[in-house]
Amino acid sequence: MKILIASMMKSGTQTMRKCPEILGYTVVDYDYHAFVDREEWKKIMMYGSEKGQFYKMYKDIDVICGSPVYYYWREILAKFPDAKVILTTRDEEEWLKSYENYFARMHSTWTDALTHNFTPTGRKVMDHFRTLGRLIFACPEQRMFQRMVNPNRQIMKRRYREHVADVLTNCEKEKLLHFTFSDGWEPVCSFLGKEIPNQPFPHENQKGGLAVSMWQRDTFETLKTELNYIIAIDTYVTFDTNQSSRSRM
Repeated sequence: MKILIASMMKSGTQTMRKCPEILGYTVVDYDYHAFVDREEWKKIMMYGSEKGQFYKMYKDIDVICGSPVYYYWREILAKFPDAKVILTTRDEEEWLKSYENYFARMHSTWTDALTHNFTPTGRKVMDHFRTLGRLIFACPEQRMFQRMVNPNRQIMKRRYREHVADVLTNCEKEKLLHFTFSDGWEPVCSFLGKEIPNQPFPHENQKGGLAVSMWQRDTFETLKTELNYIIAIDTYVTFDTNQSSRSRM
């Protein structure tokens, strides 16, 4: 692992995911943690990490970001002492509004409701995010169809401030880039020792577009496949039942 993006979600993490991808790094985000490493993270969030666990999980990956990575940035960095850290920040009130708007948009889509509540993998992923919401964001117990909504706003803003202060104060300065998006490619490429690419600096997840684009990611293929099976089985059972009813008439 070469780079840890320590930004809290809704702090430009999707843009910071895209940047190292353009520069040639392999990157994993929250969807990887929820689908691929879900059972590992469940143990970590409930009981703490075991010796060497983070190293085994991320030794073959260049860049990690997203929930719940940033919450464990110290523990992960201890296993990868040569890794660099990138932190992006924003006004805390804007950050909280963006968080609330994102999950309101997410929960308004029928695809999200179906795949996360009526498929076997979806229910496990929902449990992952509910655990994460309680641990990091002080979210209350969630009803069906909900995850990481209605958090305590005062606690949320306090935890955001505390996280940013923790990284800025305790990460070694030579390893840390506190990045401002308006500065573009130059500080990122200089920090990573890369040439500036011949393309515009990315701007991902504008106006919550991630809620739609995430369904194109490979990690969500399992959900879509399971949902198609469920729809097919339901259609077959309904057709068979109707046929049987007609034959008895």
